[in-house]
Amino acid sequence: MTILELCERIQDTWVSRTISGSTWGYPALGALHVLAIALFGGAVLISHVRVLENASHDVRWIRRAGLTLVVLTGSLLFASGAVGYYKSFSFRVKMVLLALIALHTIATYRQRPRKLHSAIALTLWAAVIFAARGIAFF
Repeated sequence: MTILELCERIQDTWVSRTISGSTWGYPALGALHVLAIALFGGAVLISHVRVLENASHDVRWIRRAGLTLVVLTGSLLFASGAVGYYKSFSFRVKMVLLALIALHTIATYRQRPRKLHSAIALTLWAAVIFAARGIAFF
């Protein structure tokens, strides 16, 4: 099975049809996704800016809650138009950037936070935001 065939199957599920066929489903889910991004992004931003400023504050629970909401709402949004997202260059760039963020997080997880690690993470997150905005246009 190719990735495109998998996307077609995802798009043919009842969840996808319910979201894309609803008047309010997709817009409401999109709004929740943006709010989750703000929650998660704010927590990530705070933690990395604090490292850059040599301060500390525990925001792990906010990051976990935000990440959970971002993944859940993003997966549902993807399911509602999987084929279109699969064909989007910006979506593919976003997925690569998210994979790089995951690798960076795994590689630096047990290390003492450093300014370089935080600068790299913030740069990657900014790139994800630009790629995500590009999905609507490219």
